[in-house]
Amino acid sequence: MCQNRGSVAEGDTMQPDPDRYDDDPDDDLEEQADEGDDADAWADDETDAAPAPVSGYKTLGGDLGRAMGRLEKTLAAKGIDISQPPKAPERRSMEEERPFVLPIMDEEEIAAMTDPTARAEKRRQKIAFYTQFPNAYEHYMQRSRALEAERKKPVLLEPWANDRRAAPNIIYRSALFPALNTKQSRRYVENHKVYSVSGLDVTFTGKQFDQSDLDVYLEILNFAKAVPLGQPIKFSAYSLLKALGRATGNANHKWLHAVLVRLRGGTVEMVTEKARFFGGLIEGGIRDEITKHYEVTINPSYAKFFGFGLWSSIDLDQRRQLAQKSTAKALHAYYSTHTDPAPHRYDTLAGIVGLENKNRREMKASLIRAHEELKRVGFLLDYEAGRDKIAIKATMTPGQQQHLVRKVAKVPKPRKTP
Repeated sequence: MCQNRGSVAEGDTMQPDPDRYDDDPDDDLEEQADEGDDADAWADDETDAAPAPVSGYKTLGGDLGRAMGRLEKTLAAKGIDISQPPKAPERRSMEEERPFVLPIMDEEEIAAMTDPTARAEKRRQKIAFYTQFPNAYEHYMQRSRALEAERKKPVLLEPWANDRRAAPNIIYRSALFPALNTKQSRRYVENHKVYSVSGLDVTFTGKQFDQSDLDVYLEILNFAKAVPLGQPIKFSAYSLLKALGRATGNANHKWLHAVLVRLRGGTVEMVTEKARFFGGLIEGGIRDEITKHYEVTINPSYAKFFGFGLWSSIDLDQRRQLAQKSTAKALHAYYSTHTDPAPHRYDTLAGIVGLENKNRREMKASLIRAHEELKRVGFLLDYEAGRDKIAIKATMTPGQQQHLVRKVAKVPKPRKTP
């Protein structure tokens, strides 16, 4: 029977294989002994090593397990127990996480308070009250939502006749647009207290305006009466210059743009008994350099000065006839806010129109000449110039006549000279 090569017959002695590389039997025995010693050494190391960590690292072996075990011992020595898994952070309710929303009326009341401590205390009081009385909270939140919806409605100026130009009384009754002559240079002023009648407070920062700037501003307001405030008011430079009765050449285009920039650059703070406004008379705008068309915007908050009967309109044709007579134009605007003005002191009128002539005689003569101009264009029926004050008799619009009738029907009160 044929045997496979390399097989050993029963009873025969195993012979070294001449083809094997490690053909020394003694080498095999030594290798097995070395492997056994390594295994015993590994077992000894495992026995002597730090106990396996308890907290989540128990399944780790080798160097990482030993390192984590030593770390756990170090932390335990410092009083830090990591044997238990960390607790999950407590979850607060959505009501606790969400800040308490106050009605808008309360928020505005708190915002008006200057003392931070007082504001914080007032907020705590409001929250405590509404928490105790949820029905009251719901009632005032409904009013708050209604107020916000009302404020989001488009704001339109009250319409006026096309042959008149309108502005808030605070514009006409102050020296915000003074009667500067062509020889006077414009001054740059900062936080300048502008002369105004009692009950009005005007502060101005910027380069001085004048009556020609007011001409431009009145035309912008006239364009704006058909557009919700805050939305762009569109007009061409040509149309505005034509409305002003000016030539439409390049020089006047440059003049118009300079006026618009000046109106935007000046910062005005105007305060009445019912409202306070601070900002630019226009918000800014864009000009198309090819078509010369403009888009400017006016702050919607400015509309408050057109409410509560706080605005007046002036006769456009009369103002145009006054042309460059800036003192007469300023007086024309001021007197247009009155139905039946009382006699005025010369000093008062000089302050209102912005005359800065320190020579009292020249100042008085300038005012008298301006009244003569107003008579010439048909605004005044007559006037009487006294030593210290001047009295006028002005023509009245139908609306002013009705107002005067209602005024006369009431018990008359003694007049005071402004």
